[in-house]
Amino acid sequence: MARPYDEYKDPPLRRTLAEAEAKLEARREIAIATAPSYVIGDLCQRLAASALTAPKAVTYDP
Repeated sequence: MARPYDEYKDPPLRRTLAEAEAKLEARREIAIATAPSYVIGDLCQRLAASALTAPKAVTYDP
């Protein structure tokens, strides 16, 4: 069964956003009350939909 944001599970943009989110939380600059995977997945989806990022950034390329 597919989960929300599975298509954004491991592209470069997700890794970059996850690293930024982890650093901001570690420094207590932000607090996320829901699963970070949902927040980061939503950000990836919104950036891809608005064409604010290159398609290569939101596709998995091992």
